[in-house]
Amino acid sequence: MGLAKTLTVDSDIQPWSVTSVKISTQPKILIALLIVGLVFPQQAFPWGRTGHAVVADIAQAQLTPIAAAQVQRLLAVEGAKNLSDISSWADAAKRDGLAGSPSHTIRLPLDNTPPGPHPCPGHFCADDALTLYGAILADPKRSDIEREIALKYIVHLVGDLQQPLHDTDATGSGIKVVFEGKQTELHAVWDDEIIAEHGGNASQIANELIKSGKVVVAGGTPMDWAKEGLVIAQNQIYDTVPRHPSAVVILPPDYGRTKWPIVEQRLLQGGLRLAALLNSLLQ
Repeated sequence: MGLAKTLTVDSDIQPWSVTSVKISTQPKILIALLIVGLVFPQQAFPWGRTGHAVVADIAQAQLTPIAAAQVQRLLAVEGAKNLSDISSWADAAKRDGLAGSPSHTIRLPLDNTPPGPHPCPGHFCADDALTLYGAILADPKRSDIEREIALKYIVHLVGDLQQPLHDTDATGSGIKVVFEGKQTELHAVWDDEIIAEHGGNASQIANELIKSGKVVVAGGTPMDWAKEGLVIAQNQIYDTVPRHPSAVVILPPDYGRTKWPIVEQRLLQGGLRLAALLNSLLQ
């Protein structure tokens, strides 16, 4: 993909351990996943599609040779070549109502009240799913099909947890805003529109971020990432947009430009965190 291999981070990348967690593999869920993996290969939907591909491209450039070889073997299950090819598959599974499909969120209360256990719709949250699918991916006794499906979920969910509105109960869905003269929803602005306004395809943006020299924190657990996103939502999103507006909110003309550094940081963190996790699971 032509991506540079050198990045600077301000902490060692230390993904959480999945080897010490007792996992129930839930056979019915896995059978359903096998079916959807064969019926809906490589479907992708508009992070949004570009944001997920950016995270995947950055991660692929940081894989160790051992992890990269295993990733290529698993991608070959459905004829894919790059992590970006499968980075939005989980949205297809969700859209098609796959039984047992996890939430793509951890919905921490915007008002800082203590969250309940497994705070997301269905209570199978993104962090729970990463533990489950991480254990499957790391298990060489599993079939390549099972591990490839686990890989597809991991690639997507690590990316989703970097999007701040996936980390709070104030998701921004249903909040009507005007961005660049077009009415949309606040969640869509952060999923797609800021990235689209910045311009470039996924590979170009990934190269730009890798070469930017930007220093980011790249360690932590999925819950740590969600807590980071919650703070961003509190201080950088809902500081100016009401949670329950009485009318359509017109965003400032420079909204995308001023918020791009946040998106840039989270995309880069997502790529580094995904690479660290895959390198740990596929060593």
